[in-house]
Amino acid sequence: MKNSTTGFVMGLLVGALGGVLLAPASGAETREDLRRGMQRGKEQLREFEQTAEERVLRLIEDIQEKTQQLLSSGGELVEAKRQDLQEAIRVAKRALAEEREIMLRSRRDRLGDLERDEAADD
Repeated sequence: MKNSTTGFVMGLLVGALGGVLLAPASGAETREDLRRGMQRGKEQLREFEQTAEERVLRLIEDIQEKTQQLLSSGGELVEAKRQDLQEAIRVAKRALAEEREIMLRSRRDRLGDLERDEAADD
């Protein structure tokens, strides 16, 4: 997920640079085009992160539901296995929460960088 986000941001920057170098428009028009492009990039990044977060939440719900189904229908599961499953769920939840926190920090950093770049252009 990090690679695709990094690729997206790099593509956005390379495209913007190429547009500046090859654009026949005036400086003011080019800056406005860049601002619009950055805004579109920010919106796409937000959508990507929102989709990723929704998938993580669905995954957690699926794990909980399937575990509950196993526990309720699988009376043959011994207590030790049930505890193993519950521990695996706790570990998965922690890992997903950490990944979500990393994504949010990364998003804040990238948006801050983009806003600083945009302010520098003004």
